[in-house]
Amino acid sequence: QKNDRRRLARHCRTAMGCLSNAVLALLITSAASESVSWFQTAASTADRLTEQTPLSFSSQSSDDAIEITIDTTKTFQKIHGFGGALTQSSATVYKQLPEELQAAVIEAYYGPTGIGYTTGRMPIHSCDFSVDTYTFDDVAGDYDLEKFDTTVAYDQNLSLPMIHAAIAANPSLKLFGSPWSPPAWMKDNNDMLWGGSLLDEAKESWAQYFAKWITAYEAQGVPVWGVTVQNEPEAKQPWESCIYTPEQTRDFVAEHLGPALEEAHPDVKILGYDHNKDHIEEWADALLGADSASAKYMDGIAFHWYSGSCFDNVANVAESYPDALLLPSEACFELTVLSDDEGEATWIANGTWSKGEGYGYDIMGDLNAGSSGWTDWNILLDHEGGPNHVNNFCDAPVIADLREDAERAVYLHPQYFYLGHFSKFLLPDSVRVHSTVGGSDAPGGDCAWPYGGCDATTLQATAFLRPDGQTAVVVMNCGEDKEMKLAAEGGVITNTVPANSIQTYLLPAAN
Repeated sequence: QKNDRRRLARHCRTAMGCLSNAVLALLITSAASESVSWFQTAASTADRLTEQTPLSFSSQSSDDAIEITIDTTKTFQKIHGFGGALTQSSATVYKQLPEELQAAVIEAYYGPTGIGYTTGRMPIHSCDFSVDTYTFDDVAGDYDLEKFDTTVAYDQNLSLPMIHAAIAANPSLKLFGSPWSPPAWMKDNNDMLWGGSLLDEAKESWAQYFAKWITAYEAQGVPVWGVTVQNEPEAKQPWESCIYTPEQTRDFVAEHLGPALEEAHPDVKILGYDHNKDHIEEWADALLGADSASAKYMDGIAFHWYSGSCFDNVANVAESYPDALLLPSEACFELTVLSDDEGEATWIANGTWSKGEGYGYDIMGDLNAGSSGWTDWNILLDHEGGPNHVNNFCDAPVIADLREDAERAVYLHPQYFYLGHFSKFLLPDSVRVHSTVGGSDAPGGDCAWPYGGCDATTLQATAFLRPDGQTAVVVMNCGEDKEMKLAAEGGVITNTVPANSIQTYLLPAAN
């Protein structure tokens, strides 16, 4: 600072034009006097979204530190929100918890001391993560849907109490519905399971089913922000599933679903695809392209992570369709595919650290590629990763211990904390700003299985300008300890990013 003062003093040529030393010092240290709050989760510490001692900007930095640069003059997409799926399996576990643990789960996600979830996904009748297979109209040939259960009685007894609790904690939740399969009688295989396709004669009835489901849920006090057309339309699964091509989806939306919702629920958004990122470009072109008949009804594209990172694919869609909402709509670690090395009790209590890193890496890459949030799969599962009717168990950010010989308890897994470093700080309507790590801003990410990996060779970072004027910067390290220098408008922040950690910085608003 002494040398800086001398350089500034050379510009003073008269007594009237010179600033006092005190004022000069104040000008130089003004940026440094503004503290930067920051939060950390690190495997080698007890830090779990823990606020740290504030940092100050400096003009000094280490030459061998990895440089992260932030440029708030270059802006991109807005944040829609972060959330998870309020599935029937989650509701089954929730129902078995004592009231104080139910309240703790809701607070952890949606309450003021939690991680700030602002969105959520709801299955339209049963899915793989439900104990039963059911719909709200199982009467074969009821094309006018006269037997549709407008009370949605099954969900009243299971899912809706949990959903109501989430809405009570955050009345601004933007909830969207997704179907896994039409009723069996609407399909060419007469089965909700094992794929099959929607019958031509049932297309209008299925579109009206969406509208009736929205009406029924809103009558139960659950506002529906949007829907996806079909969960994983490319996959024939042993659970609820239905096959569509991009062209079939386009035509169904253009001729049936779009007009039905435009008439009955014109404010409800429609997102297409809802499957893996490896084929997202083909589907976006079919549904959003200039010559697509469905484009006028579509609001965006939803997608899953199970084909690998594929960040370049997402970036290409964001560039081609800048006005479309790109929303990751499902991710989880399938225990049947990626098992844990820990024993049961250890896993229940602690989870697996690398799974938190896998979440963080995918969220970071999707955001930098142009997505507007991220949606986890089940918000809550039991000690086996269920229950569900096909035993395809999965991990979740919150696990409940429901073993007969164990005391009822819920545990936060690493995915919860990694998600929180984004969802708690990247508020809705925050705008992504340009950031680089080591001079690169390329999204990258191979379309390679297995999913959920993380690049340990360098740091990852993303930055968003929040509505309150602060800039939130998330920095993640999946490797060994690394030194970082964060260069922003106010100066430089230097810090250590410990091995296997994630940090969120809140840079003060510009004056």
